[in-house]
Amino acid sequence: MTVLVLTHSRDRMVPEWVVAAVEARGRPARRVDLDQYPAALSLIQTVADARPASLDGLPLDEVSAAWVRKLGPPRLDPALPPAVQAPVRREVTSHGRGLLDALVHGGARVCNAPESEAAIEGNKLRQLRLAQDVGLAVPPTLVTADPAAVRDFWERHAGEVVVKMLTSLQWSMEGRPPLPTQALTAADLDHLDGLRQGPMCFQRRVRARRELRVCWVDGRCFAGSPRATASPGDGVDWRRGAGHWERATVPPETAAALGRFMARAGLDIGSIDLMLPDDGPPVFLEVNPGGEWGMLQHALGFDIAGAIAALLVAGPARSAP
Repeated sequence: MTVLVLTHSRDRMVPEWVVAAVEARGRPARRVDLDQYPAALSLIQTVADARPASLDGLPLDEVSAAWVRKLGPPRLDPALPPAVQAPVRREVTSHGRGLLDALVHGGARVCNAPESEAAIEGNKLRQLRLAQDVGLAVPPTLVTADPAAVRDFWERHAGEVVVKMLTSLQWSMEGRPPLPTQALTAADLDHLDGLRQGPMCFQRRVRARRELRVCWVDGRCFAGSPRATASPGDGVDWRRGAGHWERATVPPETAAALGRFMARAGLDIGSIDLMLPDDGPPVFLEVNPGGEWGMLQHALGFDIAGAIAALLVAGPARSAP
C-alpha cells in the first residue's frame, strides 16, 4: 500500500523529507504534483464501472494514506482562450476535489480531512471563535470593508492595530511573496477608501516578547521562535525579518488547549502562530493547515517529517463515510 504526498511543482524540500521518512518506515511513498493535471498527469475516476480509478497509473485502492501538503491552481495550456480558462480551471479543481473524496471513500487516511481543512483554511473568524471556546487567548478582532468601523476600532485601541489578509499567507504559484501583517498607522486612516473593494482583518496589536511558530502534528508541538532582524517583539509578523530560529517551549496549559482546538477543527496537522506577551497567557493568532515548517526542521533539528510519516503509516485507516 502506497502513501501519497499531494502538493504542487514549486514546493521544495519538505515533500521529499516526508517521502523519505515514510519509506524509512517500510512503506512506499509517492509525491504527486497536482498542478500538473491534466497536461502531464493522469487522473481517472470511475463509479459503477469495471475500470479501476487511478492517479498517474497508481490504482486508488492501493493508496493507504495521503498528506494534502499544498494544492495550487492547475497549469493550463496558455493557448486556451481567456474566456475558456476560468471554466476549465473550475472543472480541473472539481476533479481534484473528487480525488480526495475518492481516497476518503476508499478508506485511505487523508491528512488533513478535506472537509475539515476547507472549513478552517483562511477562515480567521471561525479559528478565533474556536480558539476562544477552548480557552486560548485571542486578540480583539474586526473584519470589515467599512472605513468608519476601522477608524472607530483604531481609536478604541489607541492606534495599536495591525491589518492582515483574511486568507492564508503563502508564496503564490507565481512565486510572488505574500502580503505580511502590517501596522495600521494614523496616515493610513486617510486612505481607507480602497477597503470598499474587499474586506480585511484588523486586530489589536500584541506587544510580545516572543513570537512562536508551532507545528502541531497529531498531538505533538514543535515550536520555534525567530530571532528577527526587524525590531524584536514588535507584534507584527515574524516573516518581516526572521533570519535565525531557536527552540521554544509551549506552556503545558496552552499545548493542551491547542490539542482541543485542533480536535474541534478536525485537523491532524497545522502550523500555528502564537504571541507571548510580557504579561498574560500566549495569544493565538491563527492556524494554517498547510503552513510552512521546513525552517523549523532545517534550523532546529526537529523531526517533523518523521512525525507526519508516523501518522501516515499508522493504522487503521479512517472509516469511509
